[in-house]
Amino acid sequence: MNETEMLDLAQESQDYTAKMRHALHEIPELGWQEEKTIALIQSEIRKMAKTSLVKMVSYEKKGGLYVDLDFHPDRKRILFRADIDALPIEEQTELPFTSKHPGQMHACGHDCHAAMLLGALKVLTSGAFIPYYNLRLVWQRAEEVGTLPSGGSKLVEEGVLEGVSYCYALHISSTEEYGTFISRPHYLMCQAGQLHIEITCSGGHVMRPELGSNAIDIMTEIHMVLRGYELRKLGPNEIISFVPSISKAGKACNIRPDHGEMSYAVRNFLPEERLDDFIASIRNRIELIIQSYPDAKLAHFVYYPGYPPLINDPHNTQFVKQILDTHFVTRKIPYMFSGEDFSYYLQNRVGSYWLLGAKKAVQTGHHTAHFNPDEGVLWQGVAFWLLLSRIPYCEKVTSDVKAFAWA
Repeated sequence: MNETEMLDLAQESQDYTAKMRHALHEIPELGWQEEKTIALIQSEIRKMAKTSLVKMVSYEKKGGLYVDLDFHPDRKRILFRADIDALPIEEQTELPFTSKHPGQMHACGHDCHAAMLLGALKVLTSGAFIPYYNLRLVWQRAEEVGTLPSGGSKLVEEGVLEGVSYCYALHISSTEEYGTFISRPHYLMCQAGQLHIEITCSGGHVMRPELGSNAIDIMTEIHMVLRGYELRKLGPNEIISFVPSISKAGKACNIRPDHGEMSYAVRNFLPEERLDDFIASIRNRIELIIQSYPDAKLAHFVYYPGYPPLINDPHNTQFVKQILDTHFVTRKIPYMFSGEDFSYYLQNRVGSYWLLGAKKAVQTGHHTAHFNPDEGVLWQGVAFWLLLSRIPYCEKVTSDVKAFAWA
């Protein structure tokens, strides 16, 4: 089968893949709660197993489920991953297949990811297409949780990479041009750290502000001192996003609060020692501020590193680019301040992470109540998986990896 015929198979999968996206979109579930989602995917796998012309074995682990497809007894196995969890957002798209779960929504495209992998599985089990590799298709829980354990870290711990030579992931993007595959070599996504701070103080009646201390006063001063602090501490050349994300104190207008909570997102590509020094310096500044307020204390100061940076193998990324360039548009993108637990896979195996543009005329952002990518690209996601399964990986790519001159 030539590549044109293979792409035809991918296009023929569009209706099925869109149908599965709709079914998954209606039942969004948060990380570690994806029982209906897993059941739907398992149901589709069982249907395919009944008619499959390929040996397939499915496994369920705490971190998700996966299917092994065996085509050749003596060849390597590669891994394809789709994430399946949703977000705590009340959907406002008014789609005919809108979320049936109040306060939960597929607002990042994981329904598309799961559906595209099911679409690829349907083609592969039909026997119409024989890949070069043996395959492991993974539907992973709990990518959006942001802290450990995540579905990715758990699956790696549970041995999902055993017997796997290379691994890949694909993510839909509603903000990138329709049908464009995007990535970059080496660092793609950052370490997604979280800094959590709690302070306590005397509080009291608002009629006597001169007595004791007010948590809001303390928090305000901390926020002002930390605004732009990363630039003053680290200089202009470090790639870091240091953003306040939670700030809450007080319950009544006649009470000075005695407790406050603050959180900062610390998205960065810093070396470990430099990051440790940065976090320690923040604590020192906060403690100096708190000392100037009566009866105030730093009750809680914890930095959660989050997922490690996602680092694509440069040769592998260039190899995939060359495959895609034959049929699609590719583009190199800047560093991303997003976090992704596929980083745990790439810490242990050669591979790369890609995004597929699905922007509509009216753009809708990720993690918003109106998120709705153009699902017309779903067949291209299926084609991505089929292409990667067909062509053997060669580390000696033909172009200069160091230059990596993408448009």
